Amino acid sequence: MEIKNDFKSFNENKSIEELKYNILQFKTRLEELIIEYKFYKNLLEASIYKSNTINLFENLEQFKKDINIAEKEALELLKEINSHSNSIVNKIECEDLVCDNFFIKIQDELEKKIHQLFIKSTNLKFEWFQYLESVLI
Repeated sequence: MEIKNDFKSFNENKSIEELKYNILQFKTRLEELIIEYKFYKNLLEASIYKSNTINLFENLEQFKKDINIAEKEALELLKEINSHSNSIVNKIECEDLVCDNFFIKIQDELEKKIHQLFIKSTNLKFEWFQYLESVLI
């Protein structure tokens, strides 16, 4: 049975410092994920695969494509996080509930995108690792 990993926000009562800290943590994890993707792309180019594997080239090319797409998504999300991180300072100046809700909504949307990206990335890596295990020399 597969457990569903849905996003749940807990940002409603967080302070500015907590929101900034969370965004910084997500930013760091995304930067690490982008470095991982670069490593995987190098690994896909290496000569470490069994030569008689059926559809090896096609499968490796598909993984390259999937990694490039995932890396692009991570880079775009990193830009959004940087923008939000820069603008979150403005929340300090907010005096009303509408302003607070605006920043919390943006934070929630970013965290949901990050959550979905990490799940997608984990699934991609799991699939890729299983395949690599069968084709490495």
